[in-house]
Amino acid sequence: METINGQICISHAELTGRIITTSNLNALVRKGQVQQVRKGGNGRTALFAVDSLPLKWRTEVYKRYPDLQEQADSREFMDTIEPDGSALLFYQSYKLSDGRNLPEVKQVELANNCAIMNAFRRCIEDCQSKRSKSGNKRAPLGEFWRKAANSLEYLADRFPHSLPRSARRLQMKFSEYLEQGYVCFISGKYQNNNAGKVVTEDQESLLATILSHHNNLTDVRVADYYNHAAREIGWKEITPAAVGVWREKLDVVVSAGRLGVSNFRNNKEMQVKRSRPTAPFLMWTLDGWTVELLYQDTKQTKRGNVTTYTNRLTIVVVLDPCIDYPIGYAVGKQECPELIKEALRNAAVHSRELFGEMLRANQIQCDHYAFKAMSPLYAVMGDKLTPARVKNAKAKPVEPYFNYLNTTFCNRFNNWSGYGVTTDPKRQPNSEALNKLRHQFPDEQGVRKQIDEIMYLERMCKVDKFRELMVNLKPERRLPLSHEQYLLNFGQETGFKNALEGCGLRPTILGVKRDYDCFDLTFREHAAERWTVKYDPDDLSEILAVNDNGTRRYMLTEKYVQPMALADRKPGDYEQLARVQDFNKQLEQQTAERMALNYQRTEQLIASTPALRGSIEDRLLLTDSRGQHKDQRSRKRLAAADIKAIEVKPVDVPVIPQGAAATDTSDYRADDYSIF
Repeated sequence: METINGQICISHAELTGRIITTSNLNALVRKGQVQQVRKGGNGRTALFAVDSLPLKWRTEVYKRYPDLQEQADSREFMDTIEPDGSALLFYQSYKLSDGRNLPEVKQVELANNCAIMNAFRRCIEDCQSKRSKSGNKRAPLGEFWRKAANSLEYLADRFPHSLPRSARRLQMKFSEYLEQGYVCFISGKYQNNNAGKVVTEDQESLLATILSHHNNLTDVRVADYYNHAAREIGWKEITPAAVGVWREKLDVVVSAGRLGVSNFRNNKEMQVKRSRPTAPFLMWTLDGWTVELLYQDTKQTKRGNVTTYTNRLTIVVVLDPCIDYPIGYAVGKQECPELIKEALRNAAVHSRELFGEMLRANQIQCDHYAFKAMSPLYAVMGDKLTPARVKNAKAKPVEPYFNYLNTTFCNRFNNWSGYGVTTDPKRQPNSEALNKLRHQFPDEQGVRKQIDEIMYLERMCKVDKFRELMVNLKPERRLPLSHEQYLLNFGQETGFKNALEGCGLRPTILGVKRDYDCFDLTFREHAAERWTVKYDPDDLSEILAVNDNGTRRYMLTEKYVQPMALADRKPGDYEQLARVQDFNKQLEQQTAERMALNYQRTEQLIASTPALRGSIEDRLLLTDSRGQHKDQRSRKRLAAADIKAIEVKPVDVPVIPQGAAATDTSDYRADDYSIF
C-alpha cells in the first residue's frame, strides 16, 4: 500500500492475489473503469487507485485491509486541515503561573490540535449544509466522530497532536474547544503541581528563608531544616534534590542573602552599557593596583638580616578612557592620599608636556577610598566628580586596564607573580621556577624602573592617537589649570615661613637662598604677614606665597639679576630694569595720593573741631616766629570768652563732599602733600 498525491494505491500483486484476476483487472484498466496510477517494469511495482475500483472489489479491498479504510477517512480530513496562525501566536505568548512559556514543541502540538478541530468543524458544517439543501435527514454524528477518531493516527504523521483517540472523548473535547477556545488544550497538570510538596506561599517562604541564609547552606542541610519544621506543622517532607530545584527557581530571591548585596547588584541587576568618551579630557578615571612584579627587600631584625622576595609596589593610574591613555601615574609602597595626589600632579604636568598648558578634566571618576580627604583635590582637577558605587568594579574602566597591563607587559618579566590568588592555578607561573630565580629579583628601585618603562612604552604606543583626538575637544570643554592653582594644590613647601624684606621674599629652596618679588602693588601692604612658600621643583621661576590662614595668595617671580657695570649689560637687562622702575613710580604715586587724601581729611577734621585744634597746639608745643609759645597760648586763653571775634583764616584746600570715594583726587595735587 502506498499513498501518491493524496490517493491510496494498492499494488498489482496485492490486488490480483485473491481479490480480482489479472485479466479482469487489465480489462477494467483498458476500459478506463480503474485508474492505474503507476505502471510496472524496470523494478517498479504497478499501482492502482483503490477509490477507482468498482464497489464490489473496493469493498473486498477494505475488508482484507481494514487500515486502508482508516487511511481513506484520514485523507478526507487531511485535505481540509489548514494551519492556525492565531492559535500558534496565542500559545507562543501564553505565560504559565510561574512565569514560564510553553516549550516550543508543545506550542506547535497545541496549535495542530486547534487546526484539526477547525477541520472537523468545517466538515460538520459542510455536511449539514448539504443535507439541508437536499432535504434529507442529518447523518448521525456518532459515525462522523468514529471516522474522525480513526483518522487521528494517520493525521499525526503530518500534524503532530495530542487529541484523544476515543470518539466519545474527541467529541467532548470538541465541545470544550467551541466553548473555551484555545485555552482548553492547556492542561492544569502541565506544571505537575499535583505531585509538588512545596505548594503554599507559607511553604515557599520558609524554604526561601532557609536558602537565603548567609552561611550558604548545602541542599542536604536546607532539607534537614525544612523537614524539621514540616514535621511540626504537618507538611510533606522534601528531598535535597527538590531543594536544588527550588534553589534555581528562587535564585534571584535568595542570592542577595547567600552571596551578598554586591554580588546581587553585579550579577542579577540590569547593567548599564556605556560608550567611550569621544575626546581626551572629557573624563578621567583613577584607581590603585598592586603591580604583579616581585622584588627582594632586606630588613634588619633581632636575629640578623632577613630578605623577603614577595614584596610588591602599588601604582595609581589616572586613565583617560577615550583610548585608555595613562595621562598620569605614581608608584609607591601602598595606596594612600599622597600617592593619589602625586598621580594627579603627574597628569597635570604630562598634559602640559603634550599640549603646552596644564588642563583639567571635565569629569573625574574615583572610588570611595579617602573620599572625604581627596574631594577638594578632585574638585580642582575635574569640573564634575562622579564616584563609582562601592564594590562596583564594572563601572570603572580602569579596572580592566590593570588586567591589560598585567597581561601585556608584566608577564614578560622573570619576577612576574601571576594573576591573583583567585585565578586558576594552571594559568599561574611556575612557583618552583620562581623560587629558584628569587635571588635574581630586582630590588625596589629596580621594580620602579620596570614600572616606569611599562608606562613609557604604553604612552609612546598611544600618544599620537591621543593627540589626534584632541581636535574633537570643543573649546568650551578645554579647562586650563592655572599655575597658581597647580602650586596651591601640588606645590612643595620649604618647611619654614618667610617675612617680606626690602628685596622681597628670600626663601631657601632645595638648599639654595633665592630671591623672589611680586609686581602686585598690594603685596607690600602686608609686610607684617608670615608667608608659606609653595614651589615646583621642576620650575623655580615662580613660587606661590600664602599667608598663615590662607586668605591671601601672591604669585612671586624670581628676581632678575642686573649687572653692576654698564659694559656687562646684555639684551633684556634694560627692559627688566625699566619694569622695576615703572613699578616703583606707580608705588610712589599711589602712596602720595593716599597720604594727600589723609592730610586733606585731617585738616578738615581739625578745622571743624576747635577743641581738637587747641589741644593739638598744647600737645605739640610749636613756637611762633619769635620763638614764643606761652604768649600765644595765653592770648588764646584770654580771647576764649569772645571766641566769635577770633578771625580764623580757612585753609586753602578743596573740601571733599561727604561720601566721596577715597581715590577721587581730581581736585588736589599730590605734589602738595608728597612725602618723597
